Amino acid sequence: MQKYWGVQVTGFTRRGGGKPAFHQVSVLAIGLSLALVATSARAAEGPPAAGETATQGLDEIVVTAQKREERLQDVPVSVVAVSSAKINELHAISLGSLAAFTPGLVVDDSSVTQPRFTIRGVATDDFGIGTEPAVAVFVDGIYTARTGSALIFFNDIERVEVLKGPQGTIFGRNTSAGAISIVTKKPEDRFTTTANFDFGNYGSKRIEAMINVPLTHTLQVRGDVLINRRDGWLHDAVTGKGRGFIHTTSGRISARWTPDSATDVVFAWDHDETRNDGPVAIGISQVALSRDPFGPFTNDVVGGARETRLLNGYALTINRDITDGLKLTSISSYRRFSTSNREDEDGTNDPTRYLDTDNIESNTSFYQELRLSHDGEKLHWLMGGSYFNEVGHQTSAVTALVDSIDFALSSGGLPLFSAFAGAGLPVFGNTWREDMTNTARNKSFAAFGDVTWDVTDKWSLRFGLRYTNDRKTFTWFAPSVQSPGLSAIQLPGAVFNAGFDQLGLPPLFDPATTYSVLQVYQTLAAQPFLAGAPIYPTGNLIFNEGALQNVPFTRKASFNDVSPRFVVSYKFTPDVMAYVSASRGYKAGGFNSQAINSYFRPETVWNFEAGVKSEFFDRRLRFNLTGYYFRYNDRQSISLVQNGSTIPQYVTTTGSSKAYGFDLDTALKINDYLSLSGTLSWIDSTWASRIEQVQTFSGPINLNLNGQPTGEPRLSSTFGAHATVPVGFGKLFADFNWSHRSRARTNARTPYDDALDTVLGGVDWTKLGTLRSSRDLVNARIGGKSANERVTVTFWVENLFNKQYMNGINNITTTTFGTPYTRISPPRFFGGSVALKY
Repeated sequence: MQKYWGVQVTGFTRRGGGKPAFHQVSVLAIGLSLALVATSARAAEGPPAAGETATQGLDEIVVTAQKREERLQDVPVSVVAVSSAKINELHAISLGSLAAFTPGLVVDDSSVTQPRFTIRGVATDDFGIGTEPAVAVFVDGIYTARTGSALIFFNDIERVEVLKGPQGTIFGRNTSAGAISIVTKKPEDRFTTTANFDFGNYGSKRIEAMINVPLTHTLQVRGDVLINRRDGWLHDAVTGKGRGFIHTTSGRISARWTPDSATDVVFAWDHDETRNDGPVAIGISQVALSRDPFGPFTNDVVGGARETRLLNGYALTINRDITDGLKLTSISSYRRFSTSNREDEDGTNDPTRYLDTDNIESNTSFYQELRLSHDGEKLHWLMGGSYFNEVGHQTSAVTALVDSIDFALSSGGLPLFSAFAGAGLPVFGNTWREDMTNTARNKSFAAFGDVTWDVTDKWSLRFGLRYTNDRKTFTWFAPSVQSPGLSAIQLPGAVFNAGFDQLGLPPLFDPATTYSVLQVYQTLAAQPFLAGAPIYPTGNLIFNEGALQNVPFTRKASFNDVSPRFVVSYKFTPDVMAYVSASRGYKAGGFNSQAINSYFRPETVWNFEAGVKSEFFDRRLRFNLTGYYFRYNDRQSISLVQNGSTIPQYVTTTGSSKAYGFDLDTALKINDYLSLSGTLSWIDSTWASRIEQVQTFSGPINLNLNGQPTGEPRLSSTFGAHATVPVGFGKLFADFNWSHRSRARTNARTPYDDALDTVLGGVDWTKLGTLRSSRDLVNARIGGKSANERVTVTFWVENLFNKQYMNGINNITTTTFGTPYTRISPPRFFGGSVALKY
C-alpha cells in the first residue's frame, strides 16, 4: 500500500526512479464506489413522487456513418461515436488524445503535421505526397486528403465517428482500414454564446469562445475561436529550455441560410495556425547524454526545431428536399495548407553525429460531391458522384554538419574534410543540406450507389457499389548538395593542386582559377580513382541519384477500382439487430517520394463481419458485438535500408496481411446518477506473405515473415464511469476513464533491429522496459454545474498515475552514426476550467 498526496492507494508499486507502476485497476471496486455514492444520494432524496419520471435510458446516438442520419443501433457497421460531452469528459484536445479511449484506433500524434493513424492494425505509412492514407479523415463530409491537415484541434465539435473496416462504398477511396468522421456544430436559430477558460500545469492555457447569432429568421452565423498554449514538458539538459511546447490558434466561422423549409445552405471557413516545437529525439545511444529514455537529453537542431502549419479551408454544403423523402446534397470544398516539420534525428549534441530532417509541404485541393438520396417506407437509397483535384509540393530536406559528413566518410577510410581542416581551412561547423523535392498532381473521379431494402419488418438487405478512377502525375527532383559555408571558402586552383601533389594525385584544377571547397569536393567525388570509396560521383551522400541528379523526372499512373458492399440484417426485436456483411476496400497506388521512379500498386482488402447491436431494460443497457476477418493485399509500408547511400533510406515494402478479431461496446445506465461504459477489442494480425529487407552487420538481407505478427497488440480496452449528484446550487459530477493496451507483438525482424541497436548504438536494454510493455492510462475529472447550466467549474487530470512509455526506437542514424533515439509519451497533466454559457 502506498500513499500519494496523503491518500492510501492499493494496486500500485514503485519501479526505478520512484515512479508508480500500474499493476491493475480494480474496475469493479471503482464502479461499486461510484454506485454507492449515487445510490446514497438517491436514497437521501427519497422515492420518486407520484407521476415522477422513472430513470431514463441511455442517450440516443445519431450518426451519419451511411451518409444519412440513423440511430447508431440501426447501422450495420462497427462504429464508435464520441459525443462532444464525452470529448469534454476525456479532456481530449484532438484525435491524438481521443484515440487512447477508442479501442482499435491508434494515433501517433508526436508530430501534428505528420500523424500516423491505425485502425485494426492497418496503419497509414505516409512517406510523402506520392502515397495515400489507409485511414481517411473527413470533416463535415469533406475528405482531408493529406495527414498534414488531418490532425486538427477540437473546437465546437458535435461528435466524432470512428468507422472500423473498409468504408469505400460510402466514403470512397483511401478508407481501406476505416474512416474517421468529424462533425462540427452548425449555426442555430437562437442566440448563444459560450466561453471556456482552461488552465493547467506546464503553463497550459486553453481558451475557447463561441457566439451564435440569428441575423434573421432565415440566416444564422456562428463563430468559434480556440487559443491553445502550453510550455514544454521535457527539459533539455544542455540548453535549459522546455521542449514539446504547443502554440496553436484555430477558428471557424459558419453561416447557415434556410430560405424555406426545404433548403439548407451552410458555408464554413476553417483556419488553423500552428507553431509548435518539433518532435523531440531522446537519445538512448552510448554517445547520448544518457542511455535512459527518462534521463537527461539534449537536441541541437541548427536554428531550432519547429513544427508549423497554416491551414485555410472553405466549404459549401447544400441540402434540398425535392419531394417527400427525396433529397439532393452538394458538398464543395477548397483547402489550402502549408507545413514544416524540422526535427533532430540523432538525439545528441555531438557535431560529428549531427543530422536533422525537415518535411516542407504545401497543398491545395478541391472536392466536389453530388448525391441524391431517398427514404421510402421499404426502400432507402443514395447515388452520386465525386471529383477530387489535388496539387501538392513537398521537399524532404536533410541537414548534416561537415563534421558528421566527415565522420561518415572517415568510417569508410576517406577523412576528406579532416584533410582540408588539417590544411587550415575552416570547414567544420558548416551545414550540409541535401533535398528531394516532389510535385504531385492528382485527380480522382468516382460514382457510387447504395440501397437498403426492408424486405419485411425484420429482414433488410443492403447493397452498395463504388467505381473510382485515380490519375496521378508525380515529379522527383534531387539537386546537388548545398553548403553555403563550403562555397564561401575559396582558393586558387594552384593551392589545391599542391595539396593533391603531396598525396601523389594528379592536378585537377586550373591554377589561376578560384574554386570553392564544395567545388573541389564535387570534382574529387567524380574521379575514377575514388571508385569504391564511401563517396558517390554526384557528390551527394544522402539523395544520390546518379544520372538523374539535377534532372527532373516525371511519371504518370492511373488506377481503376470497383468496390462493392453486401449486408444482411435481421431485427429480432426493435432493440436487437444482427447482421452479416462483406465489403471491399481500396487505397490508390502511388510513388515513394524519396526514390526516383518508384511505383507501387493499389492496396485492396476484403472484410467480412458479423455483429449484433442490442439494448435491454428500457434502453438502460447497450451491448454491441462485432466479429470480423479480413485479408489485406499489396499492403505498403516503409523501412530503413542502407541502400546505395551514406544515410539509410526509406524503401517501400509490399506484402499481404490477414486478421481476425472482435469489437465489444457496452454501456449501462444504473440510474439517473450513475452510468458505466466499457469497450474491448481483440485482434490477431499476421502477415500472409511478407519479405522484408533488414540491416545486418554484413549488409541487407531478405527476411521471410510469412505467418508472423504484424506488430499490432492483441488487446485494447476501456472502462468509464460518469456520476452526477444533485445539490442545492445545481449538480456535482465526476468522471473516471481508464484505457489499457496489451504488449506489442514481435516477429523475426525484431532480433535484427535489436542487435543493431545493441552493437552500434550501445543501448542499455535494462532501461527500456516500457518499449514493448502493456500500457495503461487513467483520466479523471470532478466538477459542478449551476442549476441553469450557465456556469460549470471542472478540475481535471490526464494520466492520473503519471505513467510514461517509450514510443518505439528510430534507427535512421543508427548504422551511420550509432545514434538510435526514442520518443516518450507525456506525463501527468492537471488543471481546472471554468465554462460560461448564455
